[in-house]
Amino acid sequence: MGTSDTGLRVGRIDPADREALRAWSVPSRAAFLDVAPTDEFLDERQRALAGHRLTAVHDTVAGEERVVATLRTFDAEVTMPGAGPVGVDAVSTATVLPTHRRRGLLSRMLTADLERARREGHAFAALIAAEAPIYGRFGFGAATRATSLVVDNSRVAFRPDAPAAAGSLEFVPAGRTAELAEVHDRARRHRPGGLDRDAAWWEAAGRRGEGRWVGPRGQVVLHRDERGAPDGYVAYDVVDDSVGRVPNGTVHVRDLCATDPAAYRALWGFLTSLDLVRTTRARDRPVDELLPHLLVDPRAVQTGPVDDFLWLRVLDVPGALAARRYLGCGTLVLRVVDPLGPAAATVRLHVATQRCGADGWVCAEVTTTDADPDVVLSVGDLSSLLLGGTSAVALHAAGRLGGTAAAAFALSTLMATPEQPWCPTWF
Repeated sequence: MGTSDTGLRVGRIDPADREALRAWSVPSRAAFLDVAPTDEFLDERQRALAGHRLTAVHDTVAGEERVVATLRTFDAEVTMPGAGPVGVDAVSTATVLPTHRRRGLLSRMLTADLERARREGHAFAALIAAEAPIYGRFGFGAATRATSLVVDNSRVAFRPDAPAAAGSLEFVPAGRTAELAEVHDRARRHRPGGLDRDAAWWEAAGRRGEGRWVGPRGQVVLHRDERGAPDGYVAYDVVDDSVGRVPNGTVHVRDLCATDPAAYRALWGFLTSLDLVRTTRARDRPVDELLPHLLVDPRAVQTGPVDDFLWLRVLDVPGALAARRYLGCGTLVLRVVDPLGPAAATVRLHVATQRCGADGWVCAEVTTTDADPDVVLSVGDLSSLLLGGTSAVALHAAGRLGGTAAAAFALSTLMATPEQPWCPTWF
């Protein structure tokens, strides 16, 4: 990418170059308050980052060249409403050392990557924002949200009409992840916001220990249906806070995934009936979690704060709107404002019942137009609306969406989804 007027050099790092990867990893781990990279860490990261795009900014410090800012991107998939997975430019490891802030380094790296992604045909970029105010400036908007659960095991009793089926549960040994990956891949394709996990992700998940997917005292349990096919799993750790002989264990759910409600119920039933455990906690769960609806006493499940999780950035407005499907029908002209440029457009979104599929989802016809807009919105707000997790009515009430209240309601109706979008996968 060349050298700037300040003498800072921006270029690519090859993950296969171990020492270059070590130098790149030092500032990125320091920025996220982590320890310096070990040889074991580098071994694993070389496998995990194969094929990823690593950007580094170098500066000469105390007579030697050092990496002072980093960015990592890779091709991934995110599930769109009614349409399944589509390609996305996944953005991660965006760091600038405190000694080099306010020099435009993040802007330089990120805008160059977004331009590349648009040229290569991506309609979206995605990231998980460490600090929310930063990425709105680049056109990203929060597209999924997550919450935490605290379950009082002693109060858990399933309703007699809760889905149940014959099946079996088994503990999964460390290193065996193929069936877990199969379950996750089926599940993530059916809910907006689902992100793929590649072979390197599952390879790392198979190793247990401090700071990993499952800790040294953790377990993974697989559920099979009555035919023996895997249809759910849960990964969890246990903390024993017992005093004397009074049991007071806590289960911390790291990941729970199921392809149908019966397997989901069986996994929660297993967790909440473990001996010596009083409380089950889970993070990064969907905001419309099914569990309370299955219980005689829904207050046995307390939900925590709701936080943003996956952020999207539309790069191509017609492509983004056409990538998903819709449950309503109607026609709106949308003007999208993008200060950075790539997604500035005025489009006609036409959703007609004649294009409705057997599943009830409708394909849209999206065309550019010179017509006066019904709705004016920023690219970040369009990105937030796209998966169905944000209300256009709320954005209109907040003064962020231009147009009439009726137009905002129509847009909110078009964008709505039966389930809230959810992404449980960190990257």
